[in-house]
Amino acid sequence: FTADCGLFDPAVAQSARVLWFDKASACESTDFWLAGVILGLVVYNNMPGLNVRFPSVVFKKIKGEALGLEDLRQVYPEIFVSLRALLQWKPEEEAMSPEEANTLFENTFCLDFVVSYDSNGKNLSKELCADGKDRAVTMDNRGEFVKLYCEWLLASSIERQFEPFRKGVRRVCDSSLFNALDSVELELIVCGEQDLDFAQMRNHAVYDGYTEDSPYVTAFWDLLLAFDVEQKKRFLSFVTGSDLAPVGGLQELQLVIQKNGGEPTDRLPTAHTCFNLLLLPEYETEAKMEKLLNTAVHNAEGFGLE
Repeated sequence: FTADCGLFDPAVAQSARVLWFDKASACESTDFWLAGVILGLVVYNNMPGLNVRFPSVVFKKIKGEALGLEDLRQVYPEIFVSLRALLQWKPEEEAMSPEEANTLFENTFCLDFVVSYDSNGKNLSKELCADGKDRAVTMDNRGEFVKLYCEWLLASSIERQFEPFRKGVRRVCDSSLFNALDSVELELIVCGEQDLDFAQMRNHAVYDGYTEDSPYVTAFWDLLLAFDVEQKKRFLSFVTGSDLAPVGGLQELQLVIQKNGGEPTDRLPTAHTCFNLLLLPEYETEAKMEKLLNTAVHNAEGFGLE
């Protein structure tokens, strides 16, 4: 279960840090079936903690649970944000008539019921409904567009890959006990609690303006290593844009810690998520560093992919 085994989309593994089925995979159906059998054996033999980074939607699909826009968040986060913005859009002028608002909507987004995607270096397109290229997305039908787009991304576009995988799982796990599990319970059995080992990240960090063995940097890492799971997720999201470790673990992530001035300052730490870059001022006390770092991390909604 790696991003380069041919079964999974390497672009999704890189951008979203999860393993998702590659719609352009050249692998045979039996390869996906065998992967499903392996996953089924993990569940059947009650061996939790398989080192695999599947998003929650995989387990929802195995269990046949309904899917929606929120399920895109872990797999295609940028598309999720775009579609959410599409649904939430409204004209700034409240006095605008429905006809004027719809015209502005169409001119703003310029969408039809056709989506484009990359397949082995080729740009392809897919109509989401009959005559989709001739049907504009409007304020009235935007909900239908989002629904059809989600269904295509999460279901029909990978049906050839996912269906044998699902059958492989069910070939091993076809019992009343398995049927009684919901997707959340199944995910916990397979993946266990995802461990964010910040010691691995520390081993591969680089510094600009600081030195690895300075007392200030040591105090910084002591603070991070003492974080609980939720705090670690928040920090990781703050500096990388995702609260998940890369496929392969945090040893695959190179955090850059750059000095960003010193006292006197009340400047908060900031981050450039595209470069995994933390801009950390040199505060006069460890207590001040802890306070301002926690303030930055807990008020970072709106940064990164959000």
